[in-house]
Amino acid sequence: MWDRKRQIIWLTVGFAGGTFFLYPIARDDAGRFDLQYFLQLETLLLVIIAVMFYIYSRRKP
Repeated sequence: MWDRKRQIIWLTVGFAGGTFFLYPIARDDAGRFDLQYFLQLETLLLVIIAVMFYIYSRRKP
């Protein structure tokens, strides 16, 4: 079971690390930053983090 401090650390590091790796991907062929695509990738990242957080935070009987 996760304690609150560990949850906050994992959520923060997961989001920050994911953003660090997604930022370069959100550039088009001309090298311009595509904000809409970046926001889609960030939303997908948050959904993945939320699902994993739910799976690991469930109480086991």
